[in-house]
Amino acid sequence: MQLALEELKYQQDAVDAVVSIFDGTASNTYDNATVKGIRSNRLTLSPDEIEANIQTACKTSGIADEAAKFEAPQTIEEFRGDKTVNLRLPFDISVEMETGTGKTLVYLKTIYRLFQKYKFTKFIILTATIPVRQGVMQTLRDFEKQLDDIFEFTPNFFEYDSKRIPEVAKFAQEQHPQIMVMTIASITGDDRIINREQREDLFDNLPFIDLIARTRRVVIMDEPQMGMDAPATSNAISRLNPLVRLRYSATHRREHLQNLVYRLTPYESYSQGLVKKIDVLTVVEKNDEASLKVELVEAKNANGTFKARLKAWKKKADGELKFEVTPWMSPGDRLFDKTNNVAYHDYVIENIKKPMDSDRWIVTFQNRDFQLLEGEAGGNIEAVWATQMSFLVKKHFERSAVLREKGIKCLSLVFINRVANYIGDDSIIKKLFVEKYREHFPKYNGGSEPSAEQVEKVQGYYFANTSRGDLTDGEGGKEEQKRIYDLILKDKKRLLSLENPVQFIFSHSALGVGWDNPNVFQIATLSTTYSEIKKRQEIGRGLRICVDQTGKRIYDAPDVTAKDRVNLLTVIPNETYETFALQYQDEIREQYGDKRAGAGMTHTDGNKPKSEVKFTRNHNVEIDRALNDFWNALAKKTEFAVVFDDAEIIKQAVEKVFCCHHSAYHRRSRADEYRRNE
Repeated sequence: MQLALEELKYQQDAVDAVVSIFDGTASNTYDNATVKGIRSNRLTLSPDEIEANIQTACKTSGIADEAAKFEAPQTIEEFRGDKTVNLRLPFDISVEMETGTGKTLVYLKTIYRLFQKYKFTKFIILTATIPVRQGVMQTLRDFEKQLDDIFEFTPNFFEYDSKRIPEVAKFAQEQHPQIMVMTIASITGDDRIINREQREDLFDNLPFIDLIARTRRVVIMDEPQMGMDAPATSNAISRLNPLVRLRYSATHRREHLQNLVYRLTPYESYSQGLVKKIDVLTVVEKNDEASLKVELVEAKNANGTFKARLKAWKKKADGELKFEVTPWMSPGDRLFDKTNNVAYHDYVIENIKKPMDSDRWIVTFQNRDFQLLEGEAGGNIEAVWATQMSFLVKKHFERSAVLREKGIKCLSLVFINRVANYIGDDSIIKKLFVEKYREHFPKYNGGSEPSAEQVEKVQGYYFANTSRGDLTDGEGGKEEQKRIYDLILKDKKRLLSLENPVQFIFSHSALGVGWDNPNVFQIATLSTTYSEIKKRQEIGRGLRICVDQTGKRIYDAPDVTAKDRVNLLTVIPNETYETFALQYQDEIREQYGDKRAGAGMTHTDGNKPKSEVKFTRNHNVEIDRALNDFWNALAKKTEFAVVFDDAEIIKQAVEKVFCCHHSAYHRRSRADEYRRNE
């Protein structure tokens, strides 16, 4: 399979916007950009000229001044020898593109154009995580020949590895364009090899990070909101002394956004058919969600009195539910009194304790068979997971049957809350998957049963490891499960092959940002908390348009029916549609100031039957009697409201009173009395 490189206008517009920032600078050559054997990027524009180019780029892209957040390049004076020189500080350029629209290819094409037009030769791509770094390297390998066909050269690209530190010296000296891909973890901390000042292999007696600084490379920040603006990381990036920082993300933090020269919103991507449509399949009812979503935030011993703060759904004055932290609560306190949410009416704290053999607090409730553990949610969450898993597997089988005929591999992604729930003695999520896979398999496979080997082979997973090889919830290593690691992070084409058995991928937050696959059609979040992964990040793992076995992207026609749509991403959250949509809209509003900038979504309620059957009533005495009996039974279990028209009731009551067959005295006196009371 060879993934096809498409010429898409919106991607070219994003490339042009950045390249135009440097219009007017002198082309770099060996003579004007090489000092003491180090080839660097040289920019001859003044700050005013750069600012003018930025404003022109924003205007061309249709970005208003307020949204662009202009920040002119700054200069500082530095005394060198017997004279003072003005040095231009690095400046930021931001590009905002919805996940799944080819952000990585856009900045790679930008690198090619910057060399082609200005002969800039030194580039560093900085990523927040290992999955993102591996994704960049895979994209470079996948499109190397096709990019060479377009631009007629191939840069030298490599992954920074402290075990191959001499490559950095080569990076600094080479006249040919160089791309170094590295994570932020490799440059933060004085003990990092790249920062060490005493080594036998130093170039010109410079620490390697200072050697890189002399090249004035272009630093490309992939998802900078993922920790790159933290003080320690920001200082480390500044030490690299970049010519410019190009910031690419779908979810920039507004406080760090500067000089936004191109933007492609979720709504634009959605409405133009550049990404998959989204359907949210919910399995949680609103009342269930309220009771399931209770978290123990913190607890304390206040002079012998144990107190706790919970996070629960609080009903506001306008009726809206907000997931908020309660005031301090003590044993005997009722959660309803703190939230005004009737779902918590019988949630009375029984005990707040911290066992001697544990470092986490526990809260128990009267007459309830569960307890809250600090940092986790309460309720029968495993029942929700089982329902989610059942719908996920069923939907996967349904989609696979249709997509396989079109030569498209169907993948499902499952986010889990803890690694131990998939790997370990109490791997509840893996057990649920095996159970539901075996349950639904016969229906879609001619009644046959799957073998244990089949069930095992359809699963793939990526969790980070510690240096000792222990699986953890964070980044740390990759020694364990190298085969699966390589498949998921390095060999996208093999994962997309119908011949490869892996169809379900399990991960923690390590794949929550940066990794995606065009053939992810289902995403389920089996977590104890709804806020662990932002909704845009969650759905972003499967937004990309799918590809077939030849690597060609398969687009839906503009007038495609819902039944025939190929590019549909089904999200199965552990919360109601209202909650999912509200959180998504809040993220959009925070990013763009208007929730209408988000993508549209459809809703499928997994708790309702797939079809409805309508009957025409037959007015028959026997049927009428049966219907009345049915209604009488149903009404006892149904809440309904009755509205009275007071004026009409009084009018009819007076008329009925006058029609009563009583003596004239009684009728007159009671009617007069009624009128007086009225």
